[in-house]
Amino acid sequence: MERLEKAEKFIQELESQNYLKLKRSIGVGLYLFNLLKDHLDQVHLSMLKEFDKLSIEKKIAILKSVKEQIKRPPSFLTVNFDLYEKKPIESFFISVENMSLLKKEEKKTLESLGIKDLYSALWYIPVRYEDRRTNTSIRTTIPGQRAALRLKVVGKGYDPREKYPAFVKCEDGTGTLYLRFRFKDERPLYQFREGSHVVVYGRLKEFKGEKYMVHPEIITKDGEFGKILPFYYIRSKGENTSSKTRHRRIRNIIEKLLEETKHIPEYMPKEILEKHNFPKIGESLFMVHKPLDGSEEDLNAFRLPFQRRLIYDELFLFQLALGLKRKETQKLPAVVIKDGERHLEDFLSKLPFRLTQAQERAIGEVLKDLSSGRPMNRLLQGDVGSGKTVVAMAVAYILAKEGHQSAILAPTEILAYQHYDNFKKFLGFAGIGVGLLTGSVRGSARDSIYRHVARGDINVLIGTHALLQEELSFRSLAFVVVDEQHRFGVMQRKLLLEKGGGFYPHCLVMSATPIPRTLALSLYGDLDVSLLDQMPEGRKPIITKLFFESEAEKYTNFMRNEINKGSKVYVIYPLIEESDKLELKAATVEYEKWKSFFNDKKVLLMHGRLKDAEKRTIMEEFKKDGDILVSTTVVEVGVDVPSATVMLIESAHRFGLSQIHQLRGRVGRSERQGYCFLVVPDEVKKTEAEAIKRLSVLVKTNDGFKIAEEDLRLRGPGELMGVSQSGYFGFTVANLAREEDRNMLYIAREDAKKLIESSNIPKDLKKLLLYKYAKRIDIISIA
Repeated sequence: MERLEKAEKFIQELESQNYLKLKRSIGVGLYLFNLLKDHLDQVHLSMLKEFDKLSIEKKIAILKSVKEQIKRPPSFLTVNFDLYEKKPIESFFISVENMSLLKKEEKKTLESLGIKDLYSALWYIPVRYEDRRTNTSIRTTIPGQRAALRLKVVGKGYDPREKYPAFVKCEDGTGTLYLRFRFKDERPLYQFREGSHVVVYGRLKEFKGEKYMVHPEIITKDGEFGKILPFYYIRSKGENTSSKTRHRRIRNIIEKLLEETKHIPEYMPKEILEKHNFPKIGESLFMVHKPLDGSEEDLNAFRLPFQRRLIYDELFLFQLALGLKRKETQKLPAVVIKDGERHLEDFLSKLPFRLTQAQERAIGEVLKDLSSGRPMNRLLQGDVGSGKTVVAMAVAYILAKEGHQSAILAPTEILAYQHYDNFKKFLGFAGIGVGLLTGSVRGSARDSIYRHVARGDINVLIGTHALLQEELSFRSLAFVVVDEQHRFGVMQRKLLLEKGGGFYPHCLVMSATPIPRTLALSLYGDLDVSLLDQMPEGRKPIITKLFFESEAEKYTNFMRNEINKGSKVYVIYPLIEESDKLELKAATVEYEKWKSFFNDKKVLLMHGRLKDAEKRTIMEEFKKDGDILVSTTVVEVGVDVPSATVMLIESAHRFGLSQIHQLRGRVGRSERQGYCFLVVPDEVKKTEAEAIKRLSVLVKTNDGFKIAEEDLRLRGPGELMGVSQSGYFGFTVANLAREEDRNMLYIAREDAKKLIESSNIPKDLKKLLLYKYAKRIDIISIA
């Protein structure tokens, strides 16, 4: 920055008195070249090399251009993107295979990372940065901060009595710093010769006035200090090379491709760029991989202008695609119900219980959609046990009575079988055919279901991914229910909706994962939202308590009392088998302990590696005469055992709040009181005070939406919804755990809405939308 200030001051002096000093000076170009060689693009640097040979008019023009460059925010000083010719945006969709810039091995590396083309390579955004610029000193580095320091070795030693027995004493003229290592012997210290210089990167710490770094990285590669270094997400499966080598390889490949960012056309409307004061897309993509300035803290918090631009782009494009899809869907024909109110009354009269006001309101909203002539796309959100399934049953009943079919898509076989039993119980009496299709249904049984569905004999078909098979066809599919939306991609929902024949089926997406309403509206921009915010009568709030492992006698005695009363107990673990990396208890190991402790009771084990048929058998056995089910989170969604009253969650500090809330919803599903016990190791009290504070939220409230707000704040929507964020939403730089990004999501939604209303979407933006979302969201036309 000092050089930039010098250059700016020098240019101001040259400008004074009508450039009189410029006319008399020589060597101006070379002086400015040396000051700005790390900041200007090659075009300007070439001009400065030739500067003294040019006319005074050209010199003045160059100085004005250079001054404009160095006045811009530091992050954008490397290249003047306006000077380069732009290519058609389609040229950025070129496949990795056809990239002439890359060698065969480099192409393989990109493909192993899931990168298919140039555009996705440029959008392979770093996940973090390290500031390797040695522009600080021992004295100026604040303890707790990471820093790259150029040091002189002045001593070394080894004391086996110390926690970190090996040390290297260094200085840099401003202070003394010790490098501390947990080496087994002195041999690794041989690399540090007294009097030699080293560059180290690490977190500086201080204790009783002594400054030190523990196992700092010793930087030996020229290209890895003196700059800000990006780090990328790397899949390490099948790789024998070190992490450092893989990162270096990716950096080198991306560095080659960055030249193309100078030619990428700006696709965003000018008014949006001006409104938010965003840099151009080429600059942003260049700088996100090769930042010139900015603190390590700001870079890793993704606060810099070029990062904000890319975050906005991801969110805006997503919102624009959803908004266009919604607009397009509303033009398609859908089944119109004729006598919904009468059929609904008939259905309700046969129920052995009364609906809550929230259920009545949700059904009313659905019936209004079904009478509009436009396809319904509605998200039904409701806390665990709020009665979402009954809403779906009522609608399926109405449509069956009017001669149409419904499909219920469940995420697991266990939940599909449970839905099948419930739908048969409440709809079968009226002569409505209910069928089940899962991966376990094969051969002649599957052929029979295909045949009956095609003829219309089955009015309601319930199943898993098997419903998405191309061979399955319906006579008149008018209603699709997607249970636990976050378990399915948008693409899968689309596959089922395409089976409507001449009509586009009405779609109800159900989720027991509470998502704050504003976030739900933005993430599911193609859906209307209905909310079940009441629980059925007779349901008692679940009592949740936090225990430490040393209190095991308290909760095990309580469990025994509940079992003796005829109740059942879940014991949940985060892992299937023991892990060295995470010192967590595992289901398979602890199962033996519970069997031994409750040797007079029936203890069963279930986990995700079992086949669906095995899981189903175990659940049936547990329902029938089991006492304790030791399991992983496979029981999280939809499992219904009314006599279960205790949910014990081990290593509870390792779960998200919303996930625990889902789990505790498996108990207290009858008139019996339900209990949820959160068990954590005693040491967590000392080492993870924040985790205890977080779990106390569950002890205080049963309100899923309050819990979701807290989980969103602490862990982000990926954890909240039980999915990886990038895996489901397709975001590579936006992170909705950051409040700033959530705020940006709402802004992007409003901007997208206005642009759709204006019908003035730039041509390149349309092409980019089709490239990114045509397959996932099925945008047929964006004219």
